[in-house]
Amino acid sequence: MMESDNQRNRLSEEDRIAAEKLHQRLRRLSEIPNMEQMAVSMFEFFAYLPTPNLTSLEETFLSAIEQQYGIE
Repeated sequence: MMESDNQRNRLSEEDRIAAEKLHQRLRRLSEIPNMEQMAVSMFEFFAYLPTPNLTSLEETFLSAIEQQYGIE
């Protein structure tokens, strides 16, 4: 999904922690049944980001989706 084991091994400790946190957030969202298509599209966008560090706008969008579906 986000990165291979080789990529994970090359990440700094800070990036590794950020990647794990993002992975956990996306995993919780993936368990939501009947998610609206727009939310699914955004979920897919986040799953393939080249870096685990979200921009302010990306964080705002992800937080809004989590809030919409009661995940915090």
